[in-house]
Amino acid sequence: MTPYRMLVVDLDGTALRGPNALAPEDVEAARALKERGVHVTIATGRLYGGTRWVADALGVEGSVAVMNGSERVSLADDARTFSDVLTPMQRAVVRDVLVEHGLSPFLFRSGGIHHDHADARHAPYLGIWTPELTAHDRLVDHPVWHEAPDALAIGAAGRRAAVEAAHDALAKLSKGPLGMVQFDTYDGERFLKLRNHSTDKGTALAALAAERGLRPEEVVAVGDWWNDVPMLTVAGRSYAMADSVDEVIAAADERLDAKRGHGGAIAEIAHKAFGV
Repeated sequence: MTPYRMLVVDLDGTALRGPNALAPEDVEAARALKERGVHVTIATGRLYGGTRWVADALGVEGSVAVMNGSERVSLADDARTFSDVLTPMQRAVVRDVLVEHGLSPFLFRSGGIHHDHADARHAPYLGIWTPELTAHDRLVDHPVWHEAPDALAIGAAGRRAAVEAAHDALAKLSKGPLGMVQFDTYDGERFLKLRNHSTDKGTALAALAAERGLRPEEVVAVGDWWNDVPMLTVAGRSYAMADSVDEVIAAADERLDAKRGHGGAIAEIAHKAFGV
């Protein structure tokens, strides 16, 4: 009998077929795992607003981890069971540096993303994280920027030179456990994202397992991108999508045949790891 009792899946590039669809075979596999007594849940970089429909479709029960482990939410009542928020001081430091470098910030909150009207062109990209988007005139001067008690992360997109310069400046100024990552958007711009790095998908996996009375070594995890590496190294068994970035393939125990954005990962793992 398999020693594994839980499957934790990433969403974009892993469980999802494109940004807003699941493969029928993955839905069927998730339901079959549940019937076998295997817990299926999610650890994603999305916010809860962009995650709930996937959890419902897969039949997930209990909690899911969103914003790369910065928050966990109970599906039973949509209650936040854990939130690792940015302090007003952190938000002030980040705001000043981003504005100095000509970048308009995005504020990622539990209930959605706030952005400037001037950066409305980024709305389709931000919509991957959640459909709950709110535009403001001069977001950095709006009370929501200063007073939001549930600010999980800050982002900004723009020219590579400006984003990298802001990153370097923040690396010198930021206080406390502030983590920063850069990556390219679909249209080629550079994106900078900041949140507390004391939590990640590895800490999320351990917490999600503990909520269900399990140990990390009883968990299987699958992902495709750099933010999945912490949970792949914590899980008892880990899988990378076929065309994952090199660091993900190196961190995983096995490489799947399923490719990013095509679906099929849950069904393949259900067979390989759980015998379903």
